[in-house]
Amino acid sequence: MKVFISSVVRDFEVYRAAARKAVGLLQHQAIMCEDFGARPDSSEVACMTEVDQADVVVLILGADFGFQTPSGESVTQQEFRRARAGGKRVLAFLQDIPVEGLQEAFRREVSDYVDGLFRATFSNEHELSDAIVQALNQLNVMRTAVSETEFVERLQQRQVLSHSQWNNWNRNTRIEIAFLPQPELSGTLRQMHVEHEAFFLKLCQAGLSQLRDGYKDYDQGELTGIDTGNVSWRHHDSGMAWLSVVLTSPTTSRDPFASHYISPSRVRSIAEAAFTLITNGRGGWFQLALRDLSSKLFQEPPLVSSNSLSIPHRQEEHIVERQLLIPSSQASYNRWLDDVLFRIGRRLGS
Repeated sequence: MKVFISSVVRDFEVYRAAARKAVGLLQHQAIMCEDFGARPDSSEVACMTEVDQADVVVLILGADFGFQTPSGESVTQQEFRRARAGGKRVLAFLQDIPVEGLQEAFRREVSDYVDGLFRATFSNEHELSDAIVQALNQLNVMRTAVSETEFVERLQQRQVLSHSQWNNWNRNTRIEIAFLPQPELSGTLRQMHVEHEAFFLKLCQAGLSQLRDGYKDYDQGELTGIDTGNVSWRHHDSGMAWLSVVLTSPTTSRDPFASHYISPSRVRSIAEAAFTLITNGRGGWFQLALRDLSSKLFQEPPLVSSNSLSIPHRQEEHIVERQLLIPSSQASYNRWLDDVLFRIGRRLGS
């Protein structure tokens, strides 16, 4: 990849050298103004041209705003805004140092919660180099990740192998969380095959199953897993895993309409638990699906049962949401869930 290094130059040489080294360690090409040489263009045109041609921009900000252009922007600020306007990947690194004035405002722009970037901080050149290596490596994994279409195809192929065991579940409304690590793993079947009991205990600890339910082993070809109560877990030799949990409560004499409610809070708690259960902290493709939604209300069941219920009639039987998260963390996953549940609520009219 071509990696454009954007920062002030004066008194920042040691940090620019650290950035060049980090980029070179990963066999990428560092693009730096020190290397431009003589050109028949202005400095502004030369810098903007290189930003346009770069695959990624590494933005390094200290306390110095740098040269202020006639527009009132710094050169670094121009490069940042040009990269964002052009849809470039920008990796931001902020020096842990007191900042004032125009540079403070610029750093706030870069770090803005809604429109800015999630940035890393550094105190010295070694921390900066390590942070750049980590960020570029994660970005490279994202660039080489399988497409969404390929993820879906692989998931469908591997789910077909176990669907014969889920026939009784196909009549129940359920949530399915699927995960494919990137880069893809191989040879994980033997390890997971011997962890059925440990996984069952984790399900119980997460409140998704109960010890009294017990579990049944599932082993077929390149798949392993367990079935317990209303929960099913599958793991493929590639590292792909998915968890399926029945959502609706059975109809009771106390509340004859209990099975028509899908509790959003329960959907969220299951989805949050699934992150720890099936990812092992790795990044990759996630899919959340709600299956068999006809005649269901996406809202919390009433505390007091009623004698009547307005049941919706909708064509939509399934809702599926997907996201590539690299790196992934519980926090980034939860932010994705915020968006997913908001969209599901709107689509189901709640």
